[in-house]
Amino acid sequence: MPIFRRKPTGTRPTDAQVRAAAAAVNRGDIAAANKVCEDAGDYQQETAMRIFRYIDVEAP
Repeated sequence: MPIFRRKPTGTRPTDAQVRAAAAAVNRGDIAAANKVCEDAGDYQQETAMRIFRYIDVEAP
């Protein structure tokens, strides 16, 4: 008997969406990243990690 029967909700964003959200964060706007993560549903943590991969930590 499987423990996890429920299908995940939400969708995984494309690489282009993730890069666009990271570019917005680099400009100082986190709203795009929040929107992408909200739309991801059960994939929010994975999506946030993907966005972090493209954030420029050296940006002012």
